[in-house]
Amino acid sequence: MIPPVTVRSAGPPAPRLAAIRSRWLTAATASLRTDPGVLGAALVGSLGAGHADDWSDVDLLIVVDDASLDEHATPGRPGGVPGTLAFASDARHNAPRGARNVGGQYIIDGLPLWVDRYVYPASWAAWPADSTVLSDRRGLGRLALTFREHLDAAEHNDPAPRGAGERRALRAALIPIAGKYIARRSPDTPQVITLVGGPGTPEGTWDDHLATLRHLLNGYAATGTVTPASVAATHAYLDIVAATLD
Repeated sequence: MIPPVTVRSAGPPAPRLAAIRSRWLTAATASLRTDPGVLGAALVGSLGAGHADDWSDVDLLIVVDDASLDEHATPGRPGGVPGTLAFASDARHNAPRGARNVGGQYIIDGLPLWVDRYVYPASWAAWPADSTVLSDRRGLGRLALTFREHLDAAEHNDPAPRGAGERRALRAALIPIAGKYIARRSPDTPQVITLVGGPGTPEGTWDDHLATLRHLLNGYAATGTVTPASVAATHAYLDIVAATLD
């Protein structure tokens, strides 16, 4: 799991990133509200809590009937969203036991957007205290805990098995997330770089960290486990990060 930013400070403006996220969310919200299998949906994470910046990713909590949990925790949902799903990963180990988490990278207008979908069974679902509800057909209650507190307190699922190729592809897909830590000048940047396969040198400059991410991306691209579109989109994202260092 990617750690939260220790010192919360908004990153510099990145209107292109905010625009593709807004497009995706508008379409996703419409799809979730009209999907008869979805009993409720909410934004969680920074978007749900109301302190997102242009660099924030999308975290969705989706409530479904217990019997259809796995059906809704598959790649390609929700439908009708812009862009191409370049990578998807079963990250159930990030969700409470009995729920699911699917992470994915969409390519929209040549830039990557990371989306995490947490799929919960209706039998025990409730909205975290800091969530923003998009739809609710069951009138679910509210937790006293924030979403982060809820995740930290829960017993999690065992991880799904991953081959070496999928692990490399996942690390490559998470490089933009490491990039946003640079844009925000987060002290957690070296730690996140280690999660995507780098050395995470604490004494490195921001330019050093950015160069490390580009080197990692090129290395993963050379293995053939990352699509050319994803590589190009991630380099474009890192170009936006680089512009914040000028």
